[in-house]
Amino acid sequence: MESLTGDVRRAYDNLANDPKYRHFVRIPERILRCLDYFGVACKREETSDLLLSYYLFIGVVDSAIDSGHVEAGERILTQLSSRSHFPDAEIDSVKLATSVLKSQISDDSYLLMMSGFQELYREVVRERQSKSIDAYIVSRKAVGRLTAELSYLLIRPSLAIDYECLCQFMKQVGEVGCLVDSLIDLNADRRLGLLMFKASRTDRLKLVAATVQRGLSVLLKHPGLSGLFLQAVCDNLRDRFSPSCRPDAHYTASDRKGAAAGVA
Repeated sequence: MESLTGDVRRAYDNLANDPKYRHFVRIPERILRCLDYFGVACKREETSDLLLSYYLFIGVVDSAIDSGHVEAGERILTQLSSRSHFPDAEIDSVKLATSVLKSQISDDSYLLMMSGFQELYREVVRERQSKSIDAYIVSRKAVGRLTAELSYLLIRPSLAIDYECLCQFMKQVGEVGCLVDSLIDLNADRRLGLLMFKASRTDRLKLVAATVQRGLSVLLKHPGLSGLFLQAVCDNLRDRFSPSCRPDAHYTASDRKGAAAGVA
């Protein structure tokens, strides 16, 4: 983050310390522990900074979408695709997080990552248009894989070599993470009108089964990471129900519906 100076750095640090992004800010350290598990050599501080810029961006965009910013998805894609100069600190959090992430993407990865973000955007739109639990689960898995793959593409230049097995592992964990999030948020999403189908008891059981199946497949291959995965789930649950991390009460179901087609 050496490119961040003065007011921009202070604004970014304040953003990273916001309690509602706590879950996302924890992710880089967990990924670093996975790198250690796989014996992946990397520039640790650089990798940590890259991951922070990415997952804080994901958190800020999620929050913007939940706040009813309908135009967020396409606007963010446009900003990511532009090679404009770095803005000052007197901007909203979405522009700040997007600009910082963009400044961290290497020239070699830029085009591939832009293509990945566009694909992720399309998949999120499909997810929000799902009319059955089966289609919803397929899209949630795809969103998880794409989100994780983009994080790998971002850090790949800081790794000693290209670890394809690490990328595949991250994509599998990304699937599980998105399914776990769906289990936690399904009731709230239904109440707020974000689902285009009414989730029945059978639908919930299908989502549980899909989550357990994918989760066990990863754990059986990597039992040494079971403690890390359990900690991640517990932190996710705690953050979801923390008063400081809940959406403001004035957000309406129509706001959330309109915001549903975001980038991540």
